[in-house]
Amino acid sequence: MNLTLLWHFVRQDFIDRYSGIALGRFWLLLAPMLQIIIFVVVFGGLIGPRLPGAESSPYGYGIYLVSGILPWTAFANTITRMTTVFFNKRGILGKVPLSLAMVAAHVAIVEGITLACTLGLFTIFALWLAEPLSSALFVLPLLIVCQQLMGFTLGLIGAILMVFLRDIREMTGVVVMLWFWMVPIVYTIDSVPHSLQAIQPYNPAWWFVREYHQIFAYGAMPDMGRILLLLAGSLIAAWLIVWLLSRAERQIRDAL
Repeated sequence: MNLTLLWHFVRQDFIDRYSGIALGRFWLLLAPMLQIIIFVVVFGGLIGPRLPGAESSPYGYGIYLVSGILPWTAFANTITRMTTVFFNKRGILGKVPLSLAMVAAHVAIVEGITLACTLGLFTIFALWLAEPLSSALFVLPLLIVCQQLMGFTLGLIGAILMVFLRDIREMTGVVVMLWFWMVPIVYTIDSVPHSLQAIQPYNPAWWFVREYHQIFAYGAMPDMGRILLLLAGSLIAAWLIVWLLSRAERQIRDAL
């Protein structure tokens, strides 16, 4: 994989996103900061419930909410954007023999960088509120890599399928929307029926959202065994889907 070309795609993605906007890439930080303030102060401090296990903090629920929404947003954006990436780049792919995996990978990297920036802002804001954060913050880079590898795998599956079935784009949007409500982000896992709790071990998004909650909402060290298992599983799944992509590359290019 040509890393220089991959970085060009990443850089161009950020340029295209904010081109023609007066404040430019400043929106990369401003929009998430406004979202963090609204969720933490309004939903957490003013109208939100007390978070079980963190009753002493008036902003506990807001911290819990944001620490789930930020990684979920990056994960969901990775899947939905990657689903259409081959279709959107078909003009370039038809003229230049670029690696399909590299074209798709830049989306996961862009969303991962965006998540790292927003989590950095969120950490500063949480410290300003005197929330009990710990050395578990050093686990965040590994957690971001894990979730983005998972998003890359699922998004690449969607991208391959969409080449042959255009309805996949709409189906992905619906699935992601419903999936959000199946993950304990707005609610805590203890507040839902046992049937919903029982399916969470099979819910890939819960595997990483739970660890973000441990770090930010409870100031605790996440389960490193689970994170390492998640990393290994994500690497294997990503390698497998890239291998399958290489086997079907000719058919995909012909269909584009």
